[in-house]
Amino acid sequence: MNAVTRSTEAEGGRAVRAVERNRRAQPNGIWGVILLIATEATLLLAIVGAYWYLRFQSTQWPPRGVPSPSVALPFVLLGVLLLTSVPMALAAAATKAGHVGPTRALLVLALLLQAGYLAVQIILLRKDLLDFSPAATAYGSVYFTMIVAHHAHVVIGLLLDVGILVKLTGGLTGYRAVGVRAIALYWHFVNLTAIVVVLTQLAPSL
Repeated sequence: MNAVTRSTEAEGGRAVRAVERNRRAQPNGIWGVILLIATEATLLLAIVGAYWYLRFQSTQWPPRGVPSPSVALPFVLLGVLLLTSVPMALAAAATKAGHVGPTRALLVLALLLQAGYLAVQIILLRKDLLDFSPAATAYGSVYFTMIVAHHAHVVIGLLLDVGILVKLTGGLTGYRAVGVRAIALYWHFVNLTAIVVVLTQLAPSL
């Protein structure tokens, strides 16, 4: 086991720990998720930029007949989502130490909180759709585009969680350890962008 130096060959906690101790550069999986984050961040920032451009071009925002967004519940949900960075970071650390059991438990905890966040957000989105249409005003169009883009990032993160949990049922390998770290990094990105989205969404009421 101690002779294993590549993540492609590492199977089991001891081998994974050995690879992580000897690693001198970030694995390709981490660089891949960094490129994904850069692409998605550019898209989301473009949408947020469009929101603020339209806001400063408008004399009334939101337009007449559209209710201002409520503040309390979105902030509570944001706090819940941000908390999920803790179990995700701990899961990444557990994989580097070669501990598969704690990794799975922490991922499940994060997954439950993230899924709960998305479920409540979908209910709020449906309520917004009943209150105003994305096709009626520029506000509605950019508002729903921004919210749905953020929710899409959450859905991608949930699918990644489920995928790695399924993989971990077969035990811990070097590739799976890198996968957990990459997914944790992706969730940190989602949580940071959630701050930008929520503050932009609630700006008319702040």
